[in-house]
Amino acid sequence: MLNKDSSGSSRSINMGELPHGAANPINGAPQDTVSSRIRGLKRENRGRPGQASQTPGESRSMAHMFTPLAGKRVIDLTHVLAGPYVTHILRQLGADVIKIERPGTGDVMRAGRPGQSPPGLGPQFIGLNAGKRSLALDIKDRRGQDILRRLIADADVLVENLRPGELRRLKFDYDTLSATNPGLVYCSVSGWGQSGAFADRAGYDQAIQAATGVMMMQGEPGEPPLKVGFPAIDIATGMNGACAVLSALLERQRTGKGCRIDVAMADSALMLMIGPTATWTVGRIPGERFGNRSLASSPTSGVFATADGWLSVAANTPEQGYRALEIIGQPALRHDPRFALAGSKGGFFVVADLDGARAAFAAGLRQGTADHWETAFNAAGIASAKIRTIDGYLDGAYRQTPGILHRIDAQPGYDRPIETPGAGFRVNDVAAGVAEPAPRLGADSRTVLLELGLSPDEIVELDRDKVVQMT
Repeated sequence: MLNKDSSGSSRSINMGELPHGAANPINGAPQDTVSSRIRGLKRENRGRPGQASQTPGESRSMAHMFTPLAGKRVIDLTHVLAGPYVTHILRQLGADVIKIERPGTGDVMRAGRPGQSPPGLGPQFIGLNAGKRSLALDIKDRRGQDILRRLIADADVLVENLRPGELRRLKFDYDTLSATNPGLVYCSVSGWGQSGAFADRAGYDQAIQAATGVMMMQGEPGEPPLKVGFPAIDIATGMNGACAVLSALLERQRTGKGCRIDVAMADSALMLMIGPTATWTVGRIPGERFGNRSLASSPTSGVFATADGWLSVAANTPEQGYRALEIIGQPALRHDPRFALAGSKGGFFVVADLDGARAAFAAGLRQGTADHWETAFNAAGIASAKIRTIDGYLDGAYRQTPGILHRIDAQPGYDRPIETPGAGFRVNDVAAGVAEPAPRLGADSRTVLLELGLSPDEIVELDRDKVVQMT
């Protein structure tokens, strides 16, 4: 995500305002001893897959987990959601992710709802940043910039989501950094891409949904636009970015060279809507709004009211549709003129009177409970689910699935075990991901600086001058 000011207009992100903002370098500042020390450091071996030494940021338990990115270092210059989701996936696959944050406040996502979470450790921040390391670093300061350059010089990946052009003005652009680190995979996340007429526009999920047609794919025909209820474009962008980084790392194995990746939220929205996108670009057919009805135009598929709640049923083919009529105790409807087959649409259950047939099916469902119908339809091989809240699912039906959540017993700020999402899939019957807590702001500043070779006295100096923050 990108920032706007209180009036809603786009503005640049200032390095002193956010952990990875965009102020101009301090030209002509006198050379200081810490900067000299950083520039003269000898590159240290972090360890690589197959080595006996433990990589910084790698827990001992990771040796028994699916961690294909172990030994890879990622510099995380992202905040809010889309960018951090890229680095979340990379961390969950074993990479050492160093999250650069502004001293004092850090990522704005640290702020949870007042009174509902520990200060600086909001639930969404924890979900997005579990297992990462936090370096609170003021990169408006010349010494902070030198530290960042040193980190990037030894990194495999850099991910950023600042306004396009901001890092170039600071000489942290791909061309500059790849001159000293040719293997660097440099991933930029933005609303509209790094070039083009809209590159300078702020990019927020809601605005991207509006601009790309997502809101006009939701809701009922003739009704006002409706946004997806969670930041779907942010998440799709994060997945797209992670896929791009993984692909670039594979390509680097072949060529030995890194690359520059441009991930735009607007492009990710089109990929999320690949069906409607292709329907227009190939068939010149505008997208349709189906609301809670099935895209298959089947009267026995969609969302329906029951005696005590709501139910989703996906009886899309004629065979499934007629079977669904038997399940609700109305087999005679098969011979009702409303349910007569009317041509073929890819094998779907297309009937003579869609609205009338749907109303008859809906009337039958109102005679039973959502739990009853869910069990009955699934027993007959028809996909069906009671409409649940996310907490209802996580505390109920989810517990009967293999699952992808990881239990964390020692999350700072919480006096009970918590669970966070891992990589989102399972490998060899185990949920992929790293079961580690999210960091307090600056929790790893000292460790990272020591790894760079700074002395304790130099770190104290940086802390005193508020260039870094220690927890």
